[in-house]
Amino acid sequence: MLNMSMGELVLLALVGFFVIGPERLPSAIRGLARVATRVKEYAATAREQMDSAADLAEVRRQLDELREPLAEIRSADPRRAVREAFRDAPAPRSRS
Repeated sequence: MLNMSMGELVLLALVGFFVIGPERLPSAIRGLARVATRVKEYAATAREQMDSAADLAEVRRQLDELREPLAEIRSADPRRAVREAFRDAPAPRSRS
């Protein structure tokens, strides 16, 4: 817990006991525990969002890699390919 030793925790408890008072100390500790829980939840949420953003960036990079081959496939015209194949083919010889 924040790299605090047991002696430091006892010292903080004693200071809290004298500063806050014995009547309000339990409610102050509960409030502090609630704040610590919320901070942990916010940190976990932020970590999940960062992981999601990193995953999304990876997906976008992969999609960008696929766009060029897809554009080539979409621009292909099979009729033109057939015409070029017949045009480039040698003319049949007539038998005379």
